[in-house]
Amino acid sequence: MSMSRDQCESVALSVESLLNDAKRMQMQCRERSEQLSMATMQLRVESASLREQCEATQLDMARIRRQLDELLDTKAAFEARERQARKLSRQL
Repeated sequence: MSMSRDQCESVALSVESLLNDAKRMQMQCRERSEQLSMATMQLRVESASLREQCEATQLDMARIRRQLDELLDTKAAFEARERQARKLSRQL
C-alpha cells in the first residue's frame, strides 16, 4: 500500500502542525510552571510573615491577659477595702 505524493505532503503538514502545537503547549506549560513556582514562593513568604504576626499577637494577648488579671485583682482588693471601710464606718 503506497501513498500518493499529496497524501505524503498532507501527513507531513499534519505532523509539522502537531509538532508546532506540542512546542507551543510545552512553552505554555513552562510559563505556567514558572508562574506557579513564583506564586508558591510568595505564599511561603506570606505564610512565614503570618506565622510571625500570629506569634506576636499571641504574646500580646498573653500580656493583655496578665494586665487584665492584675487589674481585676486590684479592683477586687479595692472593693474589699471599700467594704471594710463601710463596715468600720457603720461600727463607729
